[in-house]
Amino acid sequence: MQKGNFSEIDPEVLYLSEDLKTKNEEENVKKETEEFGVEAKATVDSRIYERPSFFIGIPFFVVFGGIGSKYESVFSIEHEGKTVVVLYHGLCLVSAEDRLFIRGKWYRGKKLGVQGNVVVADRVENLSSGLVFSKK
Repeated sequence: MQKGNFSEIDPEVLYLSEDLKTKNEEENVKKETEEFGVEAKATVDSRIYERPSFFIGIPFFVVFGGIGSKYESVFSIEHEGKTVVVLYHGLCLVSAEDRLFIRGKWYRGKKLGVQGNVVVADRVENLSSGLVFSKK
């Protein structure tokens, strides 16, 4: 079979043009990282982690200095019958059964090495307590 002039067409093989392939890949990437805004219910309490971000020190026989750090909050929500992990870069206090409105980017978990889906939140509104956590 010759692919160049399509003299024979195999019914089991679908030939796509480069433009169509590129368009499909762009749509898949767009679906994997789409904006996310939804009202949901928290399934667990948030866990707050301290992540080291930089080190400043002066070596003088012994190193004098300190480690700067940032906080990250992780919790999960129930969305469309599935559990979704939410990551917020900062302090975000959430209790189980709280009603939340979350804005952020939606990522497919397989791309990040996580089973399920992940939302990296920019803004979390706790509708139960009235607290708002936002980066802006």
